Formats: sequence, C-alpha cells, structure tokens
Amino acid sequence: MLKRLWALAVIVLPLAAPAQEAAQRPQTIALISTLGDQLSIVKQRGKRASSLDDFSRRTVQVDPQLLNMAVLRGLDSALAAEEPASQRIMLRWSANPGLVEQLRNASFEARDALVLDALRERLIQIPQRAEWDRIEAILPRYAWESREGMPSRLGGIGIYVKPTGNQWELLDEDGIDRKQEQADQDQTTTDPRTGEQHKSKAYVAPFISFERVTLDAKTLTVVARKPQFTHTKYSDPKSNAIDVIEQVSPAEIVTQLNKLVEQAAYRSVRGSVEVGPVKPASKDADK
Repeated sequence: MLKRLWALAVIVLPLAAPAQEAAQRPQTIALISTLGDQLSIVKQRGKRASSLDDFSRRTVQVDPQLLNMAVLRGLDSALAAEEPASQRIMLRWSANPGLVEQLRNASFEARDALVLDALRERLIQIPQRAEWDRIEAILPRYAWESREGMPSRLGGIGIYVKPTGNQWELLDEDGIDRKQEQADQDQTTTDPRTGEQHKSKAYVAPFISFERVTLDAKTLTVVARKPQFTHTKYSDPKSNAIDVIEQVSPAEIVTQLNKLVEQAAYRSVRGSVEVGPVKPASKDADK
C-alpha cells in the first residue's frame, strides 16, 4: 500500500499550463523507494567446484521500511538542496507476495523490468498524481558487472563477504590468475571503528545497486534513468578473528549500511554528500 508519509502543501495548476510556465514554477515531486525487504548475503567460496557458482548467495528478511526510509531521507535532502522551492511528497512501498514470488523465479536480467511494471501498476491507482509534476523512484538494479573487487549479479541491497587469502583457482592458459590480479588492485578497506583506510585482501562490503528512475507523474512515462552502484569495504586490522565476518558486528554493519544507502540516494541527485538530520515521519500518514 502506498502512503503519503509527510503532509505537504501542494500547488495545483491547470493541467493545460504552457510548458514554460510549468518549468518555472516550483515542482511537486513524489518520492518512492522500492528496495523491499530482502537483504542479499553474498560470500566468495573457497576452492571452486566446477558445478558451483564462485559465490554462495542467500537472502534474509529485514524491516521492509528501514532501508527505504534511509533512501527517502537521502533523496529528500538532495532535492531540497537542488530544488529548494519544490514541494516533496513521500510514498511508502511494500512489495506484494505476487511480486516477491515473480522476482524469486525470474532471471537476474528480467527483475529490473518486473519492479518498474509493478511500480507503475501501483501508481496508476493514485488519483493524486494529477497534482504532481514528477515521480522520483529508486528501484533495485540486478544486472551489474563485476567491478572494484566486487562480484557481478549484486542486486538491490546486501553484504558481500570476501574471505582472507587467494582462494581463486581460475587461471588463464599462461598460468596467471587474472581475476585475483584484478581483485588485488581493489584492496583498500576502511576500519569501521576509526574510519582509517588500509589494505586488506579480506573484507565485509555493504553495497547498494539501484537505478533512480524519473517518471512523468501524469503519464508514468520514464523521463530519465540513472544507475548507481555504491559499496564500502570494511575490515579491522587489529582483529584476531579468523573469519572476516566476525571482525564487524551485525550492529555495525546495519549502521554502516543505513549510512551508505542514504548517501547513495543523495549522490544520485547531487555529486557530493551532505546528509542532514533525520526527519520524523508523520504518525498521521494519509493512505
């Protein structure tokens, strides 16, 4: 169910207003995040069996609104700085069981379109769209290629775990481990407690893979798309833990993931990050 979270005054102008007048007046923008309640946990395997993926992958259930709210805070802060006169309306999203099942059974490449179609189906049922100018939506993106020491097929929000040492057994014909060679170039990690950077072959990396999609509010036509992949690698150089996942507590991961998500949403609108104080959601949200 979509809900308006913050009550804001809406400027209603005739739908037939000239394009120039519409461009000059303050925009009414609806914001929505559809990242959902599935957190991906991806871990590099040890010695690879030929029948297995290089990575183990699973999902865990999380609060369906916690990360979506972090996204909306980042979007709202960026648009407030970019378009200070704009009127912004926040919408709540929750995926229905049918969509969850479709995503579970669909190929990685097909999931992006499924989420966008589901979003349109929801939005078309909202008559208030006639009062809005555009909709800024954050949708999970699934079809990423590997980059910066991170594997491919990282969709939505999740955590990637790379164990200690060179566990790749994928050598080219000349005997050179190309994948590990590339991974070794991306070993800059951050201490989650001090913020200091250092080098480590093992790390825990919260990530978010998404696309900011701009829709015309009245026609639901896609006006613009901006893909984004953001991650931060964490490791504790002073930890004696054998398994890197034990170097960073679950509470620390959740805290860092929330910061990462909010900042990524901000960057999708503006280049730098200036995340301000958290705004409370209205308890009297309109349905």
